[in-house]
Amino acid sequence: MIDDSRRDPTFVSKYGPWVLVSGASEGTGAELATLAAAKGCNVVLVARRLDKLDLLATTLRDQFGVEVVTQSLDLTVADGAAMLQACADGLELGLVIFNAGGDSVGGPFLAKPYSEWRQLLHRNIDMLTEACHRFATAFVAKGRGGIVIIGSEAAFQGTGRLALYSATKGYALNLGESLWRELKPKGVDVLNVLIGATDTPKLRTVFEKNNLSPDAVPLTLAEDVARVALEHLGEGPTVVLNALDDDDNPMLSRRLRRERVVYHSEFLNHFYGPE
Repeated sequence: MIDDSRRDPTFVSKYGPWVLVSGASEGTGAELATLAAAKGCNVVLVARRLDKLDLLATTLRDQFGVEVVTQSLDLTVADGAAMLQACADGLELGLVIFNAGGDSVGGPFLAKPYSEWRQLLHRNIDMLTEACHRFATAFVAKGRGGIVIIGSEAAFQGTGRLALYSATKGYALNLGESLWRELKPKGVDVLNVLIGATDTPKLRTVFEKNNLSPDAVPLTLAEDVARVALEHLGEGPTVVLNALDDDDNPMLSRRLRRERVVYHSEFLNHFYGPE
């Protein structure tokens, strides 16, 4: 039986009929794809592991009656952004969710050759930037759409053993907030969703590998990440998942971050003229 209980025609008209989710094989990506399908959107699932994508696709078709396309893609390749965009060729795409980029990120800076770090930098900076440019160009031409960047609270500070990961997440945060300011007037919503430790199969393998208990730290549920991301999509530029009710902290408050982005953007009028 098809589950129509969470259908959301308003969401579909704004961000559908197709949604693309990268890093969709499990965890937060799978939950984001599931919630988008529950709302009535067709979904493009992108990740490296096609077997997991196909299993999820079958579930979404059966449970929500939507169309699903799966594509195996390694976003660390040189032309990853173009290949990601090609996954939705011929489809009326209205929302892209960037969720890839949380694996193989830990360790001291000097513990790996730079060639390994370069893949992380390419995926989290170059690929993300080019893909945002490609998708935003298409959305602005239509006058509607959305971009969600699933980021990390690591963006707020440097962290030993996460040097390049935290640096790239800081980059993504500033990119998303800047694009929110530029694209919102053109009908395109941009939202950074900053998450802490989240209960995913990937994170649990890290605990297991290091012989540590996942009960040692509070873990956010992946379905909560998906719910917050899609509920607040039109309320950018940034939502910090673990600080939804903190309206006074200038780093965490949605309102204060928004006001700061607007202030500094308008300050540039003194140099470049009115927007």
